[in-house]
Amino acid sequence: MELPKFLIADDGEDRDFVIHCHYPRFIMEFDDAGVGTPIWIDTPIYAPDKGEPALQGARLMSEAGEFFHGQVFNSDESC
Repeated sequence: MELPKFLIADDGEDRDFVIHCHYPRFIMEFDDAGVGTPIWIDTPIYAPDKGEPALQGARLMSEAGEFFHGQVFNSDESC
């Protein structure tokens, strides 16, 4: 069984997170304004086919933000 790329999580109070389950793994915490701050579990390494580590990290953080905002807006619309 393969884990999904992203998971949504919360702390049961007022903190929201996206967990990136594939390498490089990280947890992105979102504030009330929807701005994310990454907490890296793995240090990204160079993968020639995916660009420089900084670009890889920026792309993944952008994808995590899009995932989070998509989930938040979808859950708000279904209420």
